[in-house]
Amino acid sequence: MLKKWFLAACCAAIGLATKTTADEFDARVDAIVDKFTAEQVLGQLAQIAIFALLNEDYSLNEDLVRYYAKLHVGSFLTTPFTNGPNKLTGVYGWNAAEWRDIITRIQEIAMEENDGIPMIYGIDSVHGAGFVLNTTMFGAQLNGAATFNPDLVYEMGRVTGQDTQAAGIPWVFGPILEISSNPLWPRTYETFGEDPHLVTVMADAVVRGLQSNNQTAACMKHFVGYSKTPSGHDKDSVQISDFDLLNYFVPPFKAAMAAGAMTTMENYVSINGVPVIGNHKILQQLLREDMGFDGLTVSDFGEIGSMNSFHRVARDADEAVRFSYTRTGIDMSMGFDATYLNGTKLLLKESPEHFDRLKESAKRIIKTKLKLGLFDTPVPGADDIAKVRNEVDIEKSLEMARESIVLLQNNDSTLPISSSSSVFLTGHSAHDIGNQCGGWSVSWAGYSGNDTFPNGISVKEAMEAIAGDKVTYFNGLDSD
Repeated sequence: MLKKWFLAACCAAIGLATKTTADEFDARVDAIVDKFTAEQVLGQLAQIAIFALLNEDYSLNEDLVRYYAKLHVGSFLTTPFTNGPNKLTGVYGWNAAEWRDIITRIQEIAMEENDGIPMIYGIDSVHGAGFVLNTTMFGAQLNGAATFNPDLVYEMGRVTGQDTQAAGIPWVFGPILEISSNPLWPRTYETFGEDPHLVTVMADAVVRGLQSNNQTAACMKHFVGYSKTPSGHDKDSVQISDFDLLNYFVPPFKAAMAAGAMTTMENYVSINGVPVIGNHKILQQLLREDMGFDGLTVSDFGEIGSMNSFHRVARDADEAVRFSYTRTGIDMSMGFDATYLNGTKLLLKESPEHFDRLKESAKRIIKTKLKLGLFDTPVPGADDIAKVRNEVDIEKSLEMARESIVLLQNNDSTLPISSSSSVFLTGHSAHDIGNQCGGWSVSWAGYSGNDTFPNGISVKEAMEAIAGDKVTYFNGLDSD
């Protein structure tokens, strides 16, 4: 059914080619978008969370899908299990086949209601396809950096893209290319560390790995300076000189662009008093003009509205939409519902002179979909399902974990532990695979405990595999 819509909408007018040049892509984009109504243009700019499409038990509500499809919404995102299991069913995630069923039906309805124009689905896969059950999970990006081995980081990207694509999802919200500058920042583990050169090398490797899967788009984030928090608190305002920004924080993004990164995401902070989401200097002059990035740029979740609710520079969400789309190079607004879509409608009604600007964003979005082959194969990754958790991928994950271990000291040759050693083990994470995996593992914040991670082993279990009953475990603490 999905292929039929592409054939009906595009073949006759545009033609298909196995290899398409940049000029040919632009011509195809123009041919599609120039026929759009204003409503279709604005709909492409909207990205809406899957929560808006589901019943209480997380089954798909096709009436809601059709409602948003008739609004011409261009993208949907994330997992419904972001904050934990479903309260009615206890289910805590979907495997690749279950994801594909959901994505396929959303895509069918989207294309039925939009003259064959596909939606694009995005998800946070930052150390493996962490929101897809029974895939190969890698250590965090910080582990990848600790290997100093870009070949392994490439493999992390390749497997992440492959397993996400197996779920029918072509858009990966990663990698994280911030420079860790304050160890108190709770997102430090998501980065490739504090060395701008190392982060730059790894940025190139992971983007190439992710996009080696032909229908996967990397989304380098969070552009830019997000991690330079003075206090360690997330979203704290950043003060930074142009020299530091350009010489330390920009190079990883520049390397990712050179590697072909197709999309980018802005961030939650203000830089020198101006929120990035409304920052002309950052998202227009630097990103679009100086760096020449012509790919899709998406807001972080709800960040347009944060100009009202958090940054306090807009009187309401509608004014926030106006700020973003008239002052920056933002293309797509990520949110819960149609709030920002309604804001673009009001913007166009009050200021029709901005239509060409909004149309340029729609063109970048359609170009991304064309490059990913979504008009030809609206739900990618059918051939990747059989590859999920294959032995080669598991071995690469294990290899990265081993190479990431940093031995700080080894007094009295304690390591390696011998089978005759007596071991006392304590700490609330010593027998907790979920805590070992950390965030972006099945859910946004991750899960504590072992039940959700049947393919892992805890530190306690690993110690016992070596020293057997000579391991004494006592835990008088918990994470609270």
